[in-house]
Amino acid sequence: MTILMKKIKWTIFLIAAVLMFITAHFAVFSAAEITTEGSRTVSIDYNAEVSYKVTIPASVIFSKEEMTAERALQASDVVLNEGEYLNIYVESMNGFKMVNESGFIEYDMKVNGQKMSGQESIKILSVAAGEKSGWAVLNFSTNLSNENIRFAGNYSDTLTFTVQIA
Repeated sequence: MTILMKKIKWTIFLIAAVLMFITAHFAVFSAAEITTEGSRTVSIDYNAEVSYKVTIPASVIFSKEEMTAERALQASDVVLNEGEYLNIYVESMNGFKMVNESGFIEYDMKVNGQKMSGQESIKILSVAAGEKSGWAVLNFSTNLSNENIRFAGNYSDTLTFTVQIA
């Protein structure tokens, strides 16, 4: 090993030793100290922010073979302020009708067995503060018989899910 390599190795060793001394030295001063008889209080804190995760259905696609669909709506990891509720609403753009330029096909949406109707926003799930989760079963059904379909084309509706804390 050359003299230059030994000097580099020794310099690295000294820098590491100085850094370890400084780190240990400052750690002592950042702690609370009791220098006289008696006691000292120490605060232990954590601020829990309001948080939650809501999972909604990605899509519902009907076919003549599949005229029913069951989807889940779930609220999980719910942390709210005391007395608050996490409310989830659904609204159908077309009043629970799949439409195209020439016509429409009605469909039903039931939440935990209760049929939804109209175009107004409907509360479908409420989770109270202190409850960690909540869920609802969404059942969709339609009748795609030839009597109900008069025009070819794509029929669609849009459901909007809204989350509010009240």
